[in-house]
Order: sequence, then structure tokens, then C-alpha cells
Amino acid sequence: MKTNNYRDRRARLTLIVAALACLSACKEDFDHTIDTANPTVISYNPVSGVEGVAIDSRLILTFDEFVKKGKGNITITGESGSMQVIDVTSDNVTIGEDERIVTIVPSEFNADEAYSVTLDRGIVMDLLNNEFMGLPEGTSWTFTTAGESGLPLLSMVPENGGTEASLFDLHLAFASTVSKGDGNIRIFGPDGNTITDLPVASQQVVINGGEVAINLPAPLAFATDYRVTIDEGVFVDINGKAFKGFDEASPWAFTTTAGSTDDVVVYLPLDDDLTDASGNKFDAKLGAKATAEAGFVQDPIRGKVVEFRAGSYAVLPRHDLLRPSATQNFSINLWVKLQGIGSDPVLFSNSDWDSGGNPGLVLCTDGGATYNGTPETGRGWIVKVAGSDATTSTRIDWRAGQTNPPAPALSDNEWHMVTMVINQTEKRLQVYIDGIAYAQEGNPSSDDLSTLVGPLWDEVNDYPFTLWEGGTGDYNAGDDTRKALTGFMDELRLYKKALTAAEVAALYND
Repeated sequence: MKTNNYRDRRARLTLIVAALACLSACKEDFDHTIDTANPTVISYNPVSGVEGVAIDSRLILTFDEFVKKGKGNITITGESGSMQVIDVTSDNVTIGEDERIVTIVPSEFNADEAYSVTLDRGIVMDLLNNEFMGLPEGTSWTFTTAGESGLPLLSMVPENGGTEASLFDLHLAFASTVSKGDGNIRIFGPDGNTITDLPVASQQVVINGGEVAINLPAPLAFATDYRVTIDEGVFVDINGKAFKGFDEASPWAFTTTAGSTDDVVVYLPLDDDLTDASGNKFDAKLGAKATAEAGFVQDPIRGKVVEFRAGSYAVLPRHDLLRPSATQNFSINLWVKLQGIGSDPVLFSNSDWDSGGNPGLVLCTDGGATYNGTPETGRGWIVKVAGSDATTSTRIDWRAGQTNPPAPALSDNEWHMVTMVINQTEKRLQVYIDGIAYAQEGNPSSDDLSTLVGPLWDEVNDYPFTLWEGGTGDYNAGDDTRKALTGFMDELRLYKKALTAAEVAALYND
């Protein structure tokens, strides 16, 4: 009996071992998706290069995947020679409930001292034991603690060492409300020459509480290294604490975005903000003369869209890619929804619409409260284009009520896609609504670009492309009827090419 039980147990054990071997073999046969990527840091807190860090701050790393502790040290070195070496296995290093986040608790820092942090390879691993490889070559994690007289800086855009900087503005955020002091902000190009020497008193330096926007007088170049110095005392708080600034020994350094290689110069999805998604960072901004904010709402047909309320409008930045020349093909595509009103309010423009002979482009309604898509001389909605040569007043007027057949109404409280194609190769203006082209055949003043002289923007005033207003920012606002214009816009695209009929149709059907 004893012998039989022993044999039974051996048989069962043999079956279990065989089953485990089978499971292992099956896993090896069918698991072809093993992760071999090393975990990388996607954000550092404090941000590298920042000043005014509290002396009791923690250091926080956010990785791109879940991690666990490995082996090695975090070393924090001060400019005075002070050093903290923290073993990652110690209680001073923790991984949070979100297993991507690692928190390091150092001893209290010295005030007003610059620190650098090094991270050993292997201090963390992902859940498949792929090691963190340490800071990427050529990068550093540095910060400066707040001093008794220093004004704490919370963040800066772009980050120090950033590689996707805007061409148009810089931003600083302080821990307290600041005002302008004295001194200059200087930008140096890669050759060391001064690009900009901007007094802080300039209107291009705008302060809102603790937020500072530095609007550059001219755009920077794509994919170019720049250094910024800021004089000590340029910004001060209510207690007289002064921002230490950036000197030439420790400048604010960054590289501008490489920009887009596509034909799309600007793409504003207009879902939650006015950000450009083309890669050029041509973000729109609320117009300087706006009396109301634009809002973002959920539309049952288009999803998230921008709502232009009475008095609100937005502008694109000034840049050569947004200044159509006399030879450059150019296309504009946007979706709009509005209820018609009287007069001729502007929906999109880079022109002073006080006179149709002024250079640039205008898309506006005209008699929008009554036009219903039937023939009507001089009415409906209009696309106007004029050249910049001051010696000629020739202009093109494409009018919906005069095409054959007449173009549908635009301002009927329905969504419509409008496409304007500046085809300088064929010297023709083409206007589409909902993917279909409409023209007034035999009338050169409605589509013949060869009748225009000069670029299609105002070379003297350099009005920007403007959404829901004229290029001056005050045309709609200057009339009791026009200033009541409200409506919605979505998916604005500007192209540096002439769209074909097939491409326009594809945009409409997308």
C-alpha cells in the first residue's frame, strides 16, 4: 500500500513538471513582443536651469513607463563644493502610486547656490529589467536655490537647453507678482552677434501678475541656437526683491523649432486653444484690440470648435511664410458657421477693409442676413484680393451672388467649408464652398491675378492674418452692426501651395 502511494505521488509529480515545461515552451514559442526599450525621463522637477528653487525642495523624475528601484546613486553637487550622494535603495528615494514617478528627498540645500544632479545608470529599471541609462549625453540637470535677496523663478519657456523654442516669444513665471525694474533683455545668435536688445520698459514686455511674456520684435530663425541674457533687476516684486537675471557666463540657451517640411504652413485645430499643430509653432493669439475672449465649445457636428463672441478675434504671427508674394502659390481652408447680419463684417483677412483697394485678402459676408444663394449683383459673401503696389488700385472681387450658378449662402447658421486658392502659376483666384468651385466666367475682375501688382499683403503696415476681424483689428468693431458678429470656426489651414480640386474635395470629405 505504501509502495502504491509512493508511485502515485511520483506519477502526479511527473505530470506537474511536464505541464510546467509545456507552459514555458508555449510562452517561448508565442511571446514575440518582449520590451527591450530602456526607460527614459520625460520630465524633471525642478525644470533644468530654473532659479529660485526652495531650499527644502524634493527632486521628482517622471519616466515614460512604470519603473522599480535598481542600484546606484543620485549625486547632487553644489557650486560651493557641497555634495550629497543618495543611494537609490534608501528611504530617501520612493516610487509613488503612479509607478512612473520617482521622488528624491535630499537634505536641505544652501540658499542662493547653483546645483547639478547626476543620475547613475541602473538606478531604476522597468518591469522587464531594462535599465535606465542615465542622463542623455550632452544634457544636464541644474537649478539654483532661492537666496535672501533673489526673486524666485518658477519656470521658463523654452526650458534652458530646450530644442523646440518658438520663433516669436519667451515666457517667464515667477512665484510672486512682479513689475518692471530697469535693464535690458538681449538675445544673441549662434555667431555671438546681438539679435535683439530690448529694454524691459518696452511694450513688447508684458507682465500679468507673475507671468512675463517677451514678444520679440522680429521672429527668430528655424533650427537655430540662441542665448539670452537678462540684466539683474529687470523684474522686481512688491518687496523690492530683484530677479538675478542671466549673465553671459550662465545664459538662457535654447534652440528654435526645426519647423515643418510639409506644405501646411499653419494648422489650427481650434479644439481647446489657438495652438498651431503644423510644427512651425505659428500659434494664434487673442487680438490686441479684442474686447472679449474667444471660447471653445462642443459642437454636435464638428466636435470642439472655437466660438468668436462679439468683440473677440485672433491674429496669427507675422512671418515671411505668412506674407503671400506676387509669385507664391497660397491656399486658405477653414470651416465656419454663422448667422447672417447686415453690412460686410470680416471673417478672415490680412487687409485694411476700410477700402477694397488696400493690399491683402478679405473674406467677408455682404448682405448675409438676406442672401439665399440666388443671383444678386454685388451681394452674398465676398473674397477680395489686392496687390501692394501703391501706384495701382486694381483689385479682385469674387462675389457669391454673381457666380454662375450662384454660390450657396455662407451665413445660414450651418457649417460650411470655405477654400481660397491663390494660384500664381495660373494667375487665378479660385473659391470653393463645401468642396465645390464657383466662378464668374469671363469677368477678369473676379479671378485674374495677373491684373494685380505687388505682393498680396500690406508691405507698409504688415497686417497679420486675422480671424474674425479685419487686419487692423478694428473694422468690425467700428460699426454697430458689424461689431455684433458672432459665430464659430474650425480647422483653419494655410498652405504654401495651390490646392487642386481633388485635394479640396478630400478635405471636405475627411
